[in-house]
Amino acid sequence: MKPVTRWSLVGLAVVVIAILFLLWSQRDKQQATTDSAVAQQPAAPMPTTADEPVTASVHFDFDRSVLRAGEIPKLDELAATVKSRASDRVDVVGHADQIGTDTYNLQLSEQRAEAVRAYLVGKGVDGGRIRTEGKGESEAITGDACKKPGAGKSQKLIECLQPDRRVQIALVAPR
Repeated sequence: MKPVTRWSLVGLAVVVIAILFLLWSQRDKQQATTDSAVAQQPAAPMPTTADEPVTASVHFDFDRSVLRAGEIPKLDELAATVKSRASDRVDVVGHADQIGTDTYNLQLSEQRAEAVRAYLVGKGVDGGRIRTEGKGESEAITGDACKKPGAGKSQKLIECLQPDRRVQIALVAPR
């Protein structure tokens, strides 16, 4: 093989590898900005007095711990409320659906809770006030509504289990 041909093939291989690396590194960013097939509910206004309970739920895409763009306004409003109620603790509890092993789902739910915690800290909430926890698939909302057909993960099952892929946030007043 001629040296020119060999170097041309090497150059082509490097370009292909670079393109694949860029696409791979951008997949989570693209996932976070794409609209989900799940309808978004409007965020309810956050209570402002210390006596009113404050809770919020944010949902995640299948097998992801990246915040959805549509969930950000809820977290922005929650961050403002948390900062105005300086004595409250923030409980952030992550959940996962039934697809995957218990160990994997526990880890994914913890990653989701940490993603919410990191966002709130980035918005100025004191990280020392935030308690995170992962529950895995142990507290599913869907219950028996989404029977897992064998070991498959069909699109229909993934859509049915959407409510289980969430992080629940609650402000807890000191006692």
